[in-house]
Amino acid sequence: MSDNTTVGHALLARLKAAGIEYFLANAGTDFPPIIEAIAQMSGGAGDDDGPTAMVIPHENVAVSMAHGYAMVARKPLAVMLHVNVGTSNAICALTNAYRTNVPLVLMAGRTPWSEHAPLSEGTRSRHIHWAQEMFDQAGMLRELVKWDYELRAPAEVDVVIDRAITIAESDIQGPVYLSIPREVLAAPAVPSSAPRRSAPTGIAHPDPDQIAQAADILMAAENPLIITADVGKNPTAAGYLADLAERYAIPVITHVPRYLCLGNDHPMHLDYEASPHLANADAVLVLDCDVPWIPATDPVFPDAKVIHLAQDPLFSRYPIRSFPSNLSIAADSVAALPKLADAMGTMDEGRIAARREKVAHARQEVRNKWQGIRDNARKADPIHPAWLAQSVGEHLGDDTVLVNEMGVVPQHAGINNPGRYFGPSPAGGLGWGLGAALGAKLAAPDDLIIATIGDGSYFFGNPMAAHYCARAYDLPILFIVVNNHGWGAVRRATKAMYPDGKALTGNDIPLSRIDPAPDYEMIIEACGGYGERVTDPDALPDALARAVKMVREERRQVLLNVVVSEVV
Repeated sequence: MSDNTTVGHALLARLKAAGIEYFLANAGTDFPPIIEAIAQMSGGAGDDDGPTAMVIPHENVAVSMAHGYAMVARKPLAVMLHVNVGTSNAICALTNAYRTNVPLVLMAGRTPWSEHAPLSEGTRSRHIHWAQEMFDQAGMLRELVKWDYELRAPAEVDVVIDRAITIAESDIQGPVYLSIPREVLAAPAVPSSAPRRSAPTGIAHPDPDQIAQAADILMAAENPLIITADVGKNPTAAGYLADLAERYAIPVITHVPRYLCLGNDHPMHLDYEASPHLANADAVLVLDCDVPWIPATDPVFPDAKVIHLAQDPLFSRYPIRSFPSNLSIAADSVAALPKLADAMGTMDEGRIAARREKVAHARQEVRNKWQGIRDNARKADPIHPAWLAQSVGEHLGDDTVLVNEMGVVPQHAGINNPGRYFGPSPAGGLGWGLGAALGAKLAAPDDLIIATIGDGSYFFGNPMAAHYCARAYDLPILFIVVNNHGWGAVRRATKAMYPDGKALTGNDIPLSRIDPAPDYEMIIEACGGYGERVTDPDALPDALARAVKMVREERRQVLLNVVVSEVV
């Protein structure tokens, strides 16, 4: 690093030295030292290199990109936004990332604090610099990050960046936030070549006595059940779950999964819904799952023994969560599941065989129900979501990633490959899918990325910004807008609460319909993509095949506007 570089330059250099490959930016008047540093680095000035800088025209897209990238690459990237206004615009996406335990380094400038210093030192130079100052800029998102800090001195750059990344990467993973005043960014850097000396924490191992207790409960049970949502975050842990379930004939519910936890084709994969199976289960292992059932509506066997196993099995960052627990094991699944399997090694083979027979029967009943839905969906008009899911499933292979914010019902798509399926955050902040798909493509540039997004979510996803990024950075993706003309979740919630209410007597439930609907397929064309509207169920397979071919061979982003009946 040369003697005349700024903290902005040192910041970028340290990010790259610490392993951050991409720097997603939505710039403002706090960015001049960063901009000058990028120009110097790209122009070959000095010996330092920085992460690849990318302009992302909306903050929600930027943070969702970081979310999708981390899910696929399993490491963070950096995002920098414009002071308080940029930070506030990213809070929806940040909520999603925090509740999904996704590591990312979020930074923002802070309005200059000085009024009379030379401009070269970063003092206030625009009228907005007064109104944008806050007493506590980080306060608006402190509940949504693991750690926040303000960089206060040039000498702190290395240690602060190292600490930010280390905390984000340490379990339980999550976002961190660093604010940086413009005066600090503009200050001369303190020369440093120190290596990174801050290592993330290792995985948490379970208490042996608790593992023994869990093994006893699961071995004694006549009808044990495993419910999971997130064990597939680590494909190795998903493999251990598959082994445990198969070895001891324990059926698995992958409940509202954010990852592929167990393939549809695994003989112990029972269902995606827990409620039909809870009444008969006498032992339940809740594995990396925040909400295994809905207490108000789902009956649980009254004497069932319930085990919760997760890095934080109490989900202590949730203000209220009162699921019963006979045993709470704080551990990483990748460490706990092999130990649990070993501890159950004395189980009688005859009892395992009896379990296996019961699971096979129950599983076949569920599959018969699914097949009946698919048989009826094939010719349904409007297009049935099950037919859409089945048709998309034909294109899911070893080199395909499905980012499913809304619209593809997993049981009808035949999803079987760990590390190849990603669902939305349990927080439900709409608009995640567009940015997450871009991040997935950034992490896996040679893979086919298919993103399924509800039409209501598409609005929230800032589509012009997302399609711009796909074009600008050569990130061809197949986007499928699952168009049911509104917000189906709002309609379903209203029906559930007021089944005999006035809202259901008319043609439309108030506040839930998008009508007239935009021509979504035309929006992508403004950014050089190809768009097509699909309404005929018979035309859907060919439309998907054309779209996949275009993305793969022409490296062009494609959007299919698929008009469907109610999403289920």
